[in-house]
Amino acid sequence: MAKLMRVSQRTISRWERGEDSPGIQHKKHLRDLALEPPEVFLRSLIAAVVNCPAPRALTRTQNLQLIAVSKPALTKRPSIENWRGKNLVEIAAGVLQEMLDDHELQKAISKREVVGVTSVARSVLETPESANVSMFRTTISYFYHEGTLYSDAISAPAAPNEQVGYWPFRSDEDGLPFAAT
Repeated sequence: MAKLMRVSQRTISRWERGEDSPGIQHKKHLRDLALEPPEVFLRSLIAAVVNCPAPRALTRTQNLQLIAVSKPALTKRPSIENWRGKNLVEIAAGVLQEMLDDHELQKAISKREVVGVTSVARSVLETPESANVSMFRTTISYFYHEGTLYSDAISAPAAPNEQVGYWPFRSDEDGLPFAAT
């Protein structure tokens, strides 16, 4: 790595221990080598969520801590801004509450057997706007980053008569349902 980065082994060791960090030019070089420092990934993902043209949210799954939310998601549910950095489990409702209570699903997610869930529901959070939220189809992707489990949820309007529920999927199934609920 030192040779690729054109720095000393000691410099690489300091970066790895967190005693120093790469400068802008070295970060660009790492990116070009497809070896971006981990914090760059999360910052890039947050920017992608915030600027998404669809309702989208990024959460740290432990306590469903809301990290980032898109402008359309804020338009759909303005009070969600008050929950940034807080535990969304406290206001979980409907399909989301069912998913949280599904111990087999939660275990499969934590074991990385399930990488995502597609759900159809009206409102999955009890907020002042809940009564006005229409039907949405949401795809939630689960991923680990530096040992922490995250979920990235993106929604699109669904037909009012669409079946309400959730359908997990595995990475090896090309999006085919894991189990229907």
